[in-house]
Amino acid sequence: MSICSIDMGTTNLKVALFDDANRMVWIKSVPTPRVEDRFGVATDVRKLVEMVEDLMIEGWDETGRRGPIVAISTAGVGEDGVYVDENLDPIAFSIPWFDMRASAEARELAQSEAATPSAGVEMEPTRTAGRWLWTSKALPEIPRQAHRWLCLTDYPLAIWAKKDFVSDTLASRTGCFDPTTREWIEPLLRESRAPALPQVVPAGTVIGTMERERLLASGAVNANTLLVAGGHDHPVAAHAIHKMAADARVDSMGTANVIYGDAPRFEMSAFDPQIAFSASIEGPDKIGCLGVFEFTGAVNKFSGGMAAIRGEMALPRIAGVPGNPARGQFANERELLEWATFNARRMLEKLARYGVPEGPVYATGGWSRSRALLELRASIFGREIYVPEERELSVLGAALFAAEATGRKSVFETPVSVVEPNPTWMTVYGDFYPQFLEQRN
Repeated sequence: MSICSIDMGTTNLKVALFDDANRMVWIKSVPTPRVEDRFGVATDVRKLVEMVEDLMIEGWDETGRRGPIVAISTAGVGEDGVYVDENLDPIAFSIPWFDMRASAEARELAQSEAATPSAGVEMEPTRTAGRWLWTSKALPEIPRQAHRWLCLTDYPLAIWAKKDFVSDTLASRTGCFDPTTREWIEPLLRESRAPALPQVVPAGTVIGTMERERLLASGAVNANTLLVAGGHDHPVAAHAIHKMAADARVDSMGTANVIYGDAPRFEMSAFDPQIAFSASIEGPDKIGCLGVFEFTGAVNKFSGGMAAIRGEMALPRIAGVPGNPARGQFANERELLEWATFNARRMLEKLARYGVPEGPVYATGGWSRSRALLELRASIFGREIYVPEERELSVLGAALFAAEATGRKSVFETPVSVVEPNPTWMTVYGDFYPQFLEQRN
């Protein structure tokens, strides 16, 4: 019996297979397919699904075809979506979250009377709502033809089950969903000219069973294969970590650096420029709190670029001596990494204000492979960082939801290493941090 999980990432598309003990037995990553439309970069959703299916069949072949996959779930990007017809076939490309074409529309929504902190996130260009409004103006024929709009991360499951839905943690990324009541905010939907939206479901919901002829014919699945809702990649990864430490806070380091924790449910009365709020992957009695720092965007402003940063993080230890990130100027790679980590510490401390427990910090994501970077972060955080050996925690988290749907216990084992702060660095950074806060507040 095998489980399949899919990570629909910004940079890479990953498909993984797990055995009866929730051990990963196969994984493959390919670049997320992009195309150019007349406005910028976009995603060909048909091609994306075809690639996912190819990878599933390839993995099933290479692991010995030991019976059909019994359950599948997905995790991935939050804001991307696709307009579909009555057969759930895409009628347009998907606009990736990092595209800025809807900047004017996002400002319009942010300044409208419908804007409300109960959405949990401020309306800015990466929100889905701005893209809905932009599409209604620039390409009005698309919403006129559309039967529904679906989240890109949910889409493979929807097309395979022939049933539309939206995962609750993905609904939160649209900017039109209240994570406290778990309901759409109707005035914002009207203001953003939102298309018809499907039912919102929590992670772990069984959407249906496999109906995709191509996959059925391959033998990799059968008509009983369960299709199980997952959700936004950061909360899904946190779900896996919470199996090891229920009160863990997550430092997810990738294209964006996200600091994540779950707080007891509360009503949101004001926007927080550092923290976004979401439906929690752990249930309706909690609120997901996400501090987001665009790490890659900051690196791109650095003269050395990403290649220089990668070279620095590949070293056994970050070169040089502690600097003062309060200046906000980067003469070298270390100073940029210090500044990014001071921002992460600020977000980490903000979580406590919303009731996130003061638990251990677990690191995940691509940059967590750098021992040098983790030592720097531990020194700036002033505490040890726990690092699971299994780094593909988004695909693992989705696999655990799929496993639970089959009645299997959602447990797994992976060694966890501990990265301690450098005592000298920790003292210096502790002296600089109040200056950083003074300038940022």
